[in-house]
Amino acid sequence: MHCYGLYPTMRYFIVSGETITLYGNFIIMTTLYKTGRLMYLLGIAELAVYNFAKGDFAMTRPRPLPEILQGINPAMAYVSGALLLISVLAFYLNRYRAAALLTIANVIFWLATTRHIYNLWRDHINGFKTLWLIGGALLILTSLDAYQKYFKKALWFNLIILFLFFVDCGIAHFQYIDFVQSLIPTLIPFPYFFGYFAGVCLVLGGLGLLIPPTQKLAALLSGIQIAGWFILLHVPRALTMGGDEWIGVGESLAVSGICFMIYSELNDKVTITSA
Repeated sequence: MHCYGLYPTMRYFIVSGETITLYGNFIIMTTLYKTGRLMYLLGIAELAVYNFAKGDFAMTRPRPLPEILQGINPAMAYVSGALLLISVLAFYLNRYRAAALLTIANVIFWLATTRHIYNLWRDHINGFKTLWLIGGALLILTSLDAYQKYFKKALWFNLIILFLFFVDCGIAHFQYIDFVQSLIPTLIPFPYFFGYFAGVCLVLGGLGLLIPPTQKLAALLSGIQIAGWFILLHVPRALTMGGDEWIGVGESLAVSGICFMIYSELNDKVTITSA
């Protein structure tokens, strides 16, 4: 399945008893794609709002600017936050959609990715975050008619980056298990077990994204897992602790949305268009 265009239209012929099954699959995939896209763009919007609150470009916690440039932090935060919010709004108003998505990708690249590169990728987990945030914008971009020819490249870019990110995060769960278990809500028993379990799921999910027979399942389960963390972990911590915990809210919402979009795009039974 590849999603493109504005409103859903059927692009295949159905015969006999397969009509209901295929149409039902079509509706499910369309809905899941749009839900994932909404989650991604809401995640971007939340991170943009936090830029205003912090007075700094905080998305993915990039390396601080050199001391001589520290004075531009507030202006950079407000301008980048405004650009990101305007881009999200423009997309949903169906105005300059390509420009909006390219703006999102460029803001993240120049204000976050480059700073992680300058830091020699030492904070590689947050560095990879910048790449899948860019990848999400590019994946949506290929839903537009003029960019459909780049769909496979954008899809594989997302798959490879998420593989690297998930495996990296999974390994970190084992390396820093004492910290990881402290993040697990007290209502969940056996925090060490679930800390290790989450690490295993991340590694398996990352590997599954590169293996064609397991790609769809890996994308779906990874999206569900991270959406669970969004609800059980990131939102409660942000509400109680505040500060940079709000970064995790937007990031977890965005990456789970990307996983749901990937799952929908990998469905090869229907070809649909999406709003």
